[in-house]
Amino acid sequence: MIDERLPLLLLPGTLCDASVFTPMLPPDYPTIAADLTRHASVGAAALAVLSEAPPRFIALGFSLGGIVALSMAQQAPERVAAMVLIATTPRPVAPEQHAARRAQVADGADPAVLVGETLWANYVHPDRVADDALRAKVVAMARACPPDTARRQTELALSRIDQRERLGALAMPVLILSGEQDAVAPPATQAELATGLPQARIARIPGAGHFVLLEKPEACARALGTWLSDLSQGASRAQSRTHIGSWEVS
Repeated sequence: MIDERLPLLLLPGTLCDASVFTPMLPPDYPTIAADLTRHASVGAAALAVLSEAPPRFIALGFSLGGIVALSMAQQAPERVAAMVLIATTPRPVAPEQHAARRAQVADGADPAVLVGETLWANYVHPDRVADDALRAKVVAMARACPPDTARRQTELALSRIDQRERLGALAMPVLILSGEQDAVAPPATQAELATGLPQARIARIPGAGHFVLLEKPEACARALGTWLSDLSQGASRAQSRTHIGSWEVS
């Protein structure tokens, strides 16, 4: 059983802030927003967030934030009561991709152009590419980030290690939210993440890409609400294995 008073620690994705989670959060649920804009390595970011976080919490990480959540759980498993990993991969970035990733955030690169134009087609379901309101939300978050965040967060992403062989040591309950057409963290890698974790439930959400929590906020909210309810009632151990707890949320 997880104490329902434990806060959700919000770990945003690249060039995002905590508002990316707002549409899927339960009303009046306690939350704490973490800052992932200051550090250029996963380990440093995880340590910094842990130093400012409460003694126990539920980590809610989106994309890059999910990668940091995994590192936090490795470093301080006694403090991470549970995790929600959205559009997260346990794999490192292939070395041959590092130069291209760094070139995207070279001096003078506009982060709003990066997320709103360069990467936009990979970020959302094909049906949402022309969704100007959704694009505007993502671009606004990028513009609100401190200067040089894109470069620091690119280095942070490139610093991540291969987590696949370490997942089995993480015994806390985990909810994985996976957009069925995520081109950044493909469903196969999120299934790999779920399979490697001892207590994982994966919710596959159709009609969504990488920004599943903004593309399908109602489905994400239902999945999160059901999972939190199960945790508070002590049902996670009975229902959380991937082969039992995998379901589609529309």
